[in-house]
Amino acid sequence: MNPSSTLNPQQREAVENTRGPMLILAGAGSGKTRVIVHRIAHLIREQVPPSRILAVTFTNKAANEMKERLSQMLGESGKGAHLSTFHSLGVRILRETIHLLGYQKNFVIYDSQDQLALIRNLMEEEGLSESPLIDPKSTHHMIHQAKTQGISPEEMLVPNALPRTRLAGQLYRQYQETLKGCNALDFEDILNLCLKLFETNSEAMQDTRDRFRYVMVDEYQDTNSVQYRLLKHLVQDHRNLCVVGDDDQSIYGWRGAEPGNLFRFEKDFPDVCLVRLEQNYRSSEVILKAANGLIENNSQRMPKTLWSEKPGGELLGWIEAKDEIQETETVVRRIRLDIMRHNRKLEEYCILYRSNFQSRVLEEALREAKVPYRVVGGKSFFERREVRDALAYLKLIQNPNDLVSLQRVINTPRRGIGKTSLMQLNACAAETSLPALGIMSRARHYSTIPAEAAASMEVFAALLSDFGNRFEKGNLGQVFRELLEEIGYLRFLEKQSGDVKTREKRINVVQELLRGAQRYAEDHPDRDLGDYLERMMLFSENDEQDGPPAQVLTLMTLHSAKGLEFPYVYMVGMAEGLFPNPRALDDDAEEEERRLCYVGITRAQRELVFSMAKTRRRYQDTVFQEPSRFLLELDEKLFSNPILGDASLEQKGKMQKRSRSDFFQNLKTFNGET
Repeated sequence: MNPSSTLNPQQREAVENTRGPMLILAGAGSGKTRVIVHRIAHLIREQVPPSRILAVTFTNKAANEMKERLSQMLGESGKGAHLSTFHSLGVRILRETIHLLGYQKNFVIYDSQDQLALIRNLMEEEGLSESPLIDPKSTHHMIHQAKTQGISPEEMLVPNALPRTRLAGQLYRQYQETLKGCNALDFEDILNLCLKLFETNSEAMQDTRDRFRYVMVDEYQDTNSVQYRLLKHLVQDHRNLCVVGDDDQSIYGWRGAEPGNLFRFEKDFPDVCLVRLEQNYRSSEVILKAANGLIENNSQRMPKTLWSEKPGGELLGWIEAKDEIQETETVVRRIRLDIMRHNRKLEEYCILYRSNFQSRVLEEALREAKVPYRVVGGKSFFERREVRDALAYLKLIQNPNDLVSLQRVINTPRRGIGKTSLMQLNACAAETSLPALGIMSRARHYSTIPAEAAASMEVFAALLSDFGNRFEKGNLGQVFRELLEEIGYLRFLEKQSGDVKTREKRINVVQELLRGAQRYAEDHPDRDLGDYLERMMLFSENDEQDGPPAQVLTLMTLHSAKGLEFPYVYMVGMAEGLFPNPRALDDDAEEEERRLCYVGITRAQRELVFSMAKTRRRYQDTVFQEPSRFLLELDEKLFSNPILGDASLEQKGKMQKRSRSDFFQNLKTFNGET
């Protein structure tokens, strides 16, 4: 049987029309991943070599899902297609060509914490630690925003720029110079430098353009301007670019995403083939009517209407409690009763909320009720201090120029190298333009470095050099374990302050990291230390933890929920002042907030319940709340009980039309919550 026969007509058109530009508007739950995988399989069956096919998305999880589905469909014949994240693609290109920009191919990737540490060091050197205009976090944010928009330091240093912008531009320039001196990149550099290579070394990049003859992009609404420009370079010779996205699910504007890329696509590719996927395979008719009714209030969108062959469905639920304690207790009690009455499973339930701080009262209620749960989007495994310490050693061995990693580990555990000695080391490095680790290897030759500290530096440098050789010849997992044993890192953790359980947890985290390295070495015997570090850095930046384990209720923010689905969904805190978020309203992002609500609604498969509290405590104040404007945009006939009770239509109209300034006046105690 032809696999395409299982597709609906619109999906089949998207799969089989492979020449030239294509824009697939894929509504929530319309089977877009299925379409992408079928499209790749169709190309391979049409004798396109898999190595000529490129599909990019935003998370390793999504890329791996595509690989698994393609393998199930084609087996061995599907191997060779390049399915990856944007950043993995960028690293692959840079490993081959970054020397054209004056970098070495063994560059390391700085994650967010590394970047922040570097910015703090630069501000200290410039005497800006106490600046009233900027701090390290705001500087980091400004640099990140500039990079995602392709803005250079010089553009921030123009004479008419605000003093704060000029100061950030100055640090931005130093930041880039220091990164290059350390032979390091941040995540924005990965794609920015790829783009620079295409723009300044076009002839040298022809092999890359020739390699990929069919290019597909998932979650296209989440791309930024740099990613879009890079894609145009990749396909300029053949224009076989297929993008799949949904402007109604564009919720990452604060992270640099530009939903306007969807609108721009039709202008840049006027011969585009446009396909709308509107049949939803996830949710009931009631849930889809709610989603459609909400999103139609956005003025800037590409029209589409989700529909389902599943008629009817449970009406929307509504819980209005006197305060947030009663709200959460009611939600938890209702979930427990539903599970008992209908023999449902706990993992079928999900509670969604707008902002992270809302999880506290939910967690307290769940613990009181002894309901096991998991918070998705909490602290990542890779953000833990002990994981970052261990990986910093590896990064320094891989790249001796990595100053940030050196400063992190040089006294972890302590080695008798004080702050003054480090300052002298940095001064020598600046004078000689040699790597700091190179100076450490012969520190006793430098009279400015104290003798005792110099001896410790040489021992440390020799240790890292020895392990560099051992990593080249031995098993990565085993050598990593030997490294941490030799430096005494686990003994160092055992002596840390805190209770016994905390220390044990830290040690277990390191042991899990070592087990993961061992598994990586066994699964990829041909890969080296650089490959392992690349995987660790890209994974930690792009992916949350794996899906929730069995028999656990899921808690998560609406942003974390995108791409997921659950049979039974509760959206709590549906009150003005909480959702839409006041800060987002202040930034004129009401339409993005409405899209976020739309994403929440379309996570539900069978039942959807909203809840709110009439009052909420904030410090010493009691704040009175009214239903979110988004609820008032839904058809009351979709609810099992009315949202406003006996409130008149006139009152409802007034509530819908209240200005943003009224919200801030009445709910000012909530300003600053994110």
